[in-house]
Amino acid sequence: MTEVQAVELAELRPKAQRKQQAKANRAKRYQASKAAADRVVVLEELEGRGS
Repeated sequence: MTEVQAVELAELRPKAQRKQQAKANRAKRYQASKAAADRVVVLEELEGRGS
């Protein structure tokens, strides 16, 4: 690896890490939202049964 490539890598690595972290955060929020929506369905079914 050349010195120029090493410098480029050092500059790009934090950006890539931030992008990966943001992607992981979006996935967590999506999963939490989906779980909440699934729970609403379950609770509405229970409400409909009079339980």
